[in-house]
Amino acid sequence: MIPERYKRMLPPQWYENKLAEYHFEGATAAVDVQEVKRLDIERQFFPLSATWGLDIWEWIYFGKKQLLSIEERRKNIQSQHWAKLPFTMPVLKSLGMTVGQLLSVSEDFASKEIVFSFHQDKPVDSLALHHIFERMRPVHVNRERIVIQKNGSLVISSDYMQIYYSDPRMCGSFYVGGENSLC
Repeated sequence: MIPERYKRMLPPQWYENKLAEYHFEGATAAVDVQEVKRLDIERQFFPLSATWGLDIWEWIYFGKKQLLSIEERRKNIQSQHWAKLPFTMPVLKSLGMTVGQLLSVSEDFASKEIVFSFHQDKPVDSLALHHIFERMRPVHVNRERIVIQKNGSLVISSDYMQIYYSDPRMCGSFYVGGENSLC
């Protein structure tokens, strides 16, 4: 019986052909090996999934191989790629989407800042965003401001910040450093 994945490519009269069945049985292993090789080469064309192709990407962007871990090499290639892109809102939006769950990007004309708003549910790589932004930032923009929001309220900002946590007090419990009332 001819494997199902080959039946889509053959006319129906070949389905009962014994010679074709033997051919496809023998060729299946070679076809699978070639598919794995093709997928590996395909991954090398994208820097974030490349392994042995990182040498080529580093030669393109830096002219030499870097002696770092694979993740650090990928981040360096990515930051170099972003630095060469134009400073436009679509580029800034895609930059924000690569480092976290972006809600919006806006420009604060009065303070000459770009404001990135992220959702709190997923982590935000604010350090990578800052480094990449500084490499591509034009002279007329002072800096970026990173705002992380939860349900529309401000939680964390890249400016000076204070975070307060409050737990409900249980009646009759002893609390260090505070009032101890018995309700």
